Amino acid sequence: MLEAENSLMNVEHSPTKKILLAEDDAAMRRFLEITLQRAGYEVASAEDGLAAMKLALSETFDAVIADAVMPNMTGHDLCRMLRQNSDFKNAPLIILSGLEQEVSANVEQACADAYLVKGGSLKQELTTALSNLMSRKTTV
Repeated sequence: MLEAENSLMNVEHSPTKKILLAEDDAAMRRFLEITLQRAGYEVASAEDGLAAMKLALSETFDAVIADAVMPNMTGHDLCRMLRQNSDFKNAPLIILSGLEQEVSANVEQACADAYLVKGGSLKQELTTALSNLMSRKTTV
């Protein structure tokens, strides 16, 4: 718990990081927006993968969080496409899913840095994973 609090404090004392959030479920999108804002991030949201791609190409983001299954473009496809863009080559990419199944290492490595299951501990897992991934990306 203390490690997670320290991670959040580090985010709050550094320049605000901007997160692109792609989630088609309005209630989940709002929950994630509030969670990320309370953790000290600036959040831009999109209701599907295509809208997220348009935002990604028009603005600068430090990380992307995408739902695995969305209309117009899946989170996996969004992440794969973003990885090919030099602006996102090293940016943390996180995929969220409502399915509690293991993702093959090939799929996970091909497009995302982390895969999280939507559930009771998502709030803590997401903020911790995002903080850890951002710390690693800035020190590489």
